[in-house]
Amino acid sequence: MKNFSYVLLLGAFYIPTSFADTSATGNSQKTAHQQIAVQGSSHQGALRKCTDLLPAGHKYTISIVGTSDKTTQNAKGEFTGKFEVSDETKQTLNQKRAKEVKPFIQCVTETVL
Repeated sequence: MKNFSYVLLLGAFYIPTSFADTSATGNSQKTAHQQIAVQGSSHQGALRKCTDLLPAGHKYTISIVGTSDKTTQNAKGEFTGKFEVSDETKQTLNQKRAKEVKPFIQCVTETVL
């Protein structure tokens, strides 16, 4: 009986979450999620090439979040967002570390953004 209640509880949680990306209105618009496979990929994109400029010895988190507004004719208001780089400390980079990652930031700004 104890095992049955665990299965029932697991099923009650699993079923709603498995349909979380399914549209209830029949709209085919979905959020695209893509897993990036670093090993085994023969194509090296611009962002991946820029990461070669990051100093060795640290693990970096790169965050690019943007909004593209295609409802306006204003070219400046079309794309807004933020670009952040942090290391494993998850804190703002100090002056020395910011200077070390500057070539990476310039590369991303020029080739990706």
